Amino acid sequence: MRNLIYWSGQYLLAASSMFLLLEVVDMLRGDAFGANWRESMAWAVLASAIFIGSRYYQAKRGAQCRPCEAIKPKR
Repeated sequence: MRNLIYWSGQYLLAASSMFLLLEVVDMLRGDAFGANWRESMAWAVLASAIFIGSRYYQAKRGAQCRPCEAIKPKR
């Protein structure tokens, strides 16, 4: 099981990339940055918490990653 620093980094990466994506979409729709940044931040924080929480739960249960199992190291 990975440590707290790993999961904190994963959360920050997910939240920041989701926030940027939501802001780009808002700006492409014609909205100003100052108008919707709080909503975008709230959605990014909430969605990232759910995403990383589910990954943490699966890791805690010991569920293996299927793509990781498919790649076998050469001997």
